[in-house]
Amino acid sequence: MPGAVVIGAGPGIGGSVARRFAREGLPVALISRSAGTLANVAETVSSFGVPVVSLTADSTDETALRAALDAASDELGLPDVVVYNAAIIQPDTPGQLPARAQLDAWAVNVVGALTAAAHIAPAMARRRSGSFIITGGMPEPKPQYVSLSLGKAGVRTLVTLLDQTYGPSGVHVASVTVAGAVAPGTAFDPDDIAEHYWRLHSQPRRQWQREVLHSGLNVPAGEAATGGTAPHAGGDQTTGITGTGRPDASTEPTAYGVIAELLGHWKRAFDDHRTADLVSLFTDDALFQGISPRLMVGPAEVAGYYDNVAEGTVATVEVLRANTLCDGIVGGFADVTFTARTGETFPIRLSVVAQRFEGTWLIRQYQAAAR
Repeated sequence: MPGAVVIGAGPGIGGSVARRFAREGLPVALISRSAGTLANVAETVSSFGVPVVSLTADSTDETALRAALDAASDELGLPDVVVYNAAIIQPDTPGQLPARAQLDAWAVNVVGALTAAAHIAPAMARRRSGSFIITGGMPEPKPQYVSLSLGKAGVRTLVTLLDQTYGPSGVHVASVTVAGAVAPGTAFDPDDIAEHYWRLHSQPRRQWQREVLHSGLNVPAGEAATGGTAPHAGGDQTTGITGTGRPDASTEPTAYGVIAELLGHWKRAFDDHRTADLVSLFTDDALFQGISPRLMVGPAEVAGYYDNVAEGTVATVEVLRANTLCDGIVGGFADVTFTARTGETFPIRLSVVAQRFEGTWLIRQYQAAAR
């Protein structure tokens, strides 16, 4: 039975992702530079009663990485999902690292993922199914972490290129952007983060997302977000939006976080004119009213609306308020200003209602009014 391959299977996200897929009954192949690390992770994964294959390879060694992927396929079959989790996380300011060290970081953070995808994704495309997921980070670049900022920007671009290449053939390429320091028991608990990988892999094609952001606010309903400083943490900036007039954070962080994260994804997809990614943020029966008076329902009409937006139009978003309406449903208001390539602006007040489906939040109702 084909299963999951985790490259960079360490004690943090990699191990948690491996266990998450094993919990679903998938055999797991673990790839890491360290035999000791592999042994520890393999022991915890095998407790789920699934076959586990441990393979040693450095992600920057193209020959070794390709050989490990071949060995995993020989043992388990062409994988259903490959997760690339290898990264070099280090503080460095502009010019602090020599060029060789920058290239070494780039080789791990980006090139290894490209090597793995080029080796596995074509076979997935021929089969017309499979997922290739990369661990991302640094939603906003920071001058204190130059190599990491460059690497994670490269990951985001690589995911776009791989999606353009293999997505039409049925391969779901995506990234999980982690906006904080990973540690058990915090808002960046690796077991919580691992849930995103399973959701991405199991998403129906019409709901495919290319990027999921774990901001530290997207915790299960009823749990407060805790944990904080990290090389790639940035508060609300991690969503790509701003927020003022936030309601009592002690009682409503989850509702605010859901709306902020959803609209952060919406803004990125809107600015890049990625219609498919915009549509993936809405439910199949979403009620939609944009800046035109026409009322719309469902993916086809939403896609048609966004396809007609002029290229070069971008949006700024400021979340104003958010509330939990009932279990699994939140609502909020935001001020959005659209700016055309000509410089002309159009400000609106946006009302959004979102609903949770097995841990994934989607927009159920979207209504814009002139501001």
